[in-house]
Amino acid sequence: MNTDILTALIGAGGTIIGAIIGALLARTDFFDRLFKGSKFLSLVGKWKSTWEDYNYPNNAYKELLVIERQKGSNIYGYITMEDKPDKKWNFEGNFSGRFLQLFYFPSKEAEDKLFLDYGCYFFEMQGNGAFKGYSIGFDYEANSMGVSTHRIERIR
Repeated sequence: MNTDILTALIGAGGTIIGAIIGALLARTDFFDRLFKGSKFLSLVGKWKSTWEDYNYPNNAYKELLVIERQKGSNIYGYITMEDKPDKKWNFEGNFSGRFLQLFYFPSKEAEDKLFLDYGCYFFEMQGNGAFKGYSIGFDYEANSMGVSTHRIERIR
């Protein structure tokens, strides 16, 4: 093969590869994640959750909310309660940078395989990094829908 043709082919290939890499890295979300990290605050860790059910306003409840994994805006984890050790809930959700939405459901790892407790959390981040909001879900004990006010704070 002629060296001029070989040089031209190598140059053209390099130009095409350079253009592709340039397009991928040109101030896209991919670029930001690759070189600047995630644009979302990391929520991974343990969170203390306190809540009151509207049906039982004088009872305060506590649970542990553990965010195990965060991929961009997607959040994954589980919830446990000290006074209900046979129950465990998994959750999946979305974090916008200000609002946190989680969908919870019974975990396959729970000792109690038959409890039915499904619902949603809707939180807004407060100035101190805690979240405040509401949950709505099926209350398996009352056999009805339940609405609660919630607050979650990171455990340091």
